[in-house]
Amino acid sequence: LLLSTLLALVYTNDLFTAYVFVEITTIAACGLIMIMERGRAIEAATRYMIMSLLGSGLFLIGLCMLYDMTGHLLMSYIQESVREIAANGTYMIPLLVTIALIVVGLAIKSALFPFHAWLPDAYGYSTVSSAAMLSSLVSKGYIFLLIKIIYRVIGFDIFVNSRIINVLFVFGLAGMIMGSTSAIRENDVRRMIAFSSVAQIGYIYMGIGMGTQAGMSASIFHIFSHAATKSLLFIAAIGLTDVSDGSRKFLSLTGAAYRNKWAGVAFTVGSLSMVGVPLFSGFISKLLFAQAAVQNEMKMLPALIVLGISTILNAIY
Repeated sequence: LLLSTLLALVYTNDLFTAYVFVEITTIAACGLIMIMERGRAIEAATRYMIMSLLGSGLFLIGLCMLYDMTGHLLMSYIQESVREIAANGTYMIPLLVTIALIVVGLAIKSALFPFHAWLPDAYGYSTVSSAAMLSSLVSKGYIFLLIKIIYRVIGFDIFVNSRIINVLFVFGLAGMIMGSTSAIRENDVRRMIAFSSVAQIGYIYMGIGMGTQAGMSASIFHIFSHAATKSLLFIAAIGLTDVSDGSRKFLSLTGAAYRNKWAGVAFTVGSLSMVGVPLFSGFISKLLFAQAAVQNEMKMLPALIVLGISTILNAIY
């Protein structure tokens, strides 16, 4: 069901249909989280549902306002109407509010800092296969929908001129730092990897927030890179915990890579990619982000500084 709804988000040209499939994705994801039927898993699923429905509500309000202004639900027709609104200067404040509602709604659903409170429990207490799918596909599906709306509904130039990208840029930078520091403080390997996802989603939103084609390209590459690497880390982590009496604490995991060599190699590869060591996909992502930052004079310095700090923090945890 989850894979079907994500494919529908890729192919749909109708904004309301996209909303319907966003809701079905949420329900399918909740089923994946609470499939273990334990107390913490059910609590995590409930928290995810509450936060996700808050994001869906904001997204729906924005969609309704967009329909009220344009009279269309098909993406191509909405884009034509939005261009006319921008050219005529009418409804500019409602349009700005609409863009903000849609962006914040999808940011909550994709766990952008500071809307990430549901993520560590959802990834940490679900099954390993659920965590791998949630981290690599679900949050990225919402980001993909946001990118689709930016290009096919609002228009890239209008989105850049709205200045909402500056908010995404700041939240992305904050997520890169706060996600990494939270991961350092964790003593549970699964929750550490989950907090790492908060930082990596921060990277993606930082790239979108640069407001350039290079930044957007870096973000899209990082979506694929992170999807592959993070699922690898979750699956490798369960291999390490299985040979450590099921414990996820670091003290118990000492020597686990020798007890399960395949999991040790896989975890090492995933970790090196997350840090950004050359020859791994994470390095290409960070190189693309750095190149995109250099092309934007206003945002170059904060982007490069936070990119460097984040890389050091990644290496620490």
